[in-house]
Amino acid sequence: MKKNSSITVVQFFWFFIQIQIAISVLILPYSIYKVAKTDGWISMLLAGVVTQLLIFVIWYLAKRYPSLTFFELLEALLGKVFGKFLSILYIVYFLSLTTIILIFFNFLISVWVLNQTPDVVKIPLFVFGCFYLLHSDLRIIARFLTIVGPLVLLVPFLACYAFSNSEPLYLFPIFSTDLTDITQGVLTGSLAMQGFLILSILYPYIEGSDKEKLLAATYANIMVTAIYVFTIIAAFVYFSPGQFLILPEPLLYMVKTISLVLIERIDLIFLAFWSVIVLATIVAYLYIISTGMATVFQRSSRNRLVFDLLSCVIIAVFALIPQNLLTLRRLLAYIDYAGVPFVVIIPIMLLLFAVLFKRREST
Repeated sequence: MKKNSSITVVQFFWFFIQIQIAISVLILPYSIYKVAKTDGWISMLLAGVVTQLLIFVIWYLAKRYPSLTFFELLEALLGKVFGKFLSILYIVYFLSLTTIILIFFNFLISVWVLNQTPDVVKIPLFVFGCFYLLHSDLRIIARFLTIVGPLVLLVPFLACYAFSNSEPLYLFPIFSTDLTDITQGVLTGSLAMQGFLILSILYPYIEGSDKEKLLAATYANIMVTAIYVFTIIAAFVYFSPGQFLILPEPLLYMVKTISLVLIERIDLIFLAFWSVIVLATIVAYLYIISTGMATVFQRSSRNRLVFDLLSCVIIAVFALIPQNLLTLRRLLAYIDYAGVPFVVIIPIMLLLFAVLFKRREST
């Protein structure tokens, strides 16, 4: 174990949750409705099962190389040349994914809150906050994510409002969607939770037994799946099927209708709190990217200021490229499907290779 920057199982639990939930929870009801219609909540449940199976694959693979991060594992298992090549592909993939998250969040902020503030001001300021946290010890990052982690519970808490003015019949008939569309919904839901690869990155740093690490990831996955399913059901019973065609962020529109005696525009307050969650998610992905760069260029994890800065600059520059909503949604779909080989196929192939050829870390 790498004791210098070890984190507890509880800290890993919240780390895992926040890399799974970012902007996806705001747009997933709309995205999953487009393919699975009102059976989207069934697709999301199945997506949680699929994600759990992939978590077990990642865990079993990491268990065979307990002191290596995922990028170090690639080199140990496949050799330096091919391992570094695959690591670079993963770095490019996570850079693209992080950039898309940043672009989409900036779009939401621009539409809902700061529509007169130029992107050249908003994006660099937000990325600077990410860099300030990123260039800290892993323990500090984990502590911050643990402190702000309970903010994710705002989503199911606010979604409860939907049931005060709901129509449960919108969910019926159940299983009215074709099996092909439900399967497509499973893919959409699974790709919304593709951050589970963080288990193989943080595995050497987590204090606890192999079983405790697996249980922490499992409990986190159950919690994330429950939040997603509850949010999807709340949106489905609150909005009619016809309304979903024109409401790309149903959760925000739902929250916007909440009106209290002393507080108005709950949606703006929610976005202010949710920006912290998005920041934590981006930092978690940037940590993966920076770790991969340090491994590829054989630099100590303690001395990676250049990689932290470089990864932040890259996502900021690409996020400043002007995008319209149609192009943004197309990019989001592309990056989701690009996740299939990186978070599904390659980990399974690596595990099969390690098991068949009896590869494991030498003692």
